[in-house]
Amino acid sequence: MKKVYQARLDAIRAREYIQTHWLDDFDLDQISKAVGMSSGHMIRLFKKWIGMTPYQYYQELKIEKIKEALRDQNLSVAGAFASCGADYSGSIAEAFKQTVGMTPSQYRKSARE
Repeated sequence: MKKVYQARLDAIRAREYIQTHWLDDFDLDQISKAVGMSSGHMIRLFKKWIGMTPYQYYQELKIEKIKEALRDQNLSVAGAFASCGADYSGSIAEAFKQTVGMTPSQYRKSARE
């Protein structure tokens, strides 16, 4: 019982680390080091207890933050991405389009309506 409980706590610690450091670039080694596990073990625990890989969780969190920033009409689309530590021409922009089902510009227009 203690081992299962500890594994769940370790996965939660990794999730909390990602939530705290969402503005940084994703660094699996840094997350693993912060929670005191090997990266392979951490990925397995994270997937088991959180339901997705650490990178998938990071990406979803980043996209949610970008969606919030896109609602700020004082920021350009590229500025909204930059405020979230992402490059508008990078992989997060493509992931945004795949996840949300529209481009960031389209999302901004739909959020205003």
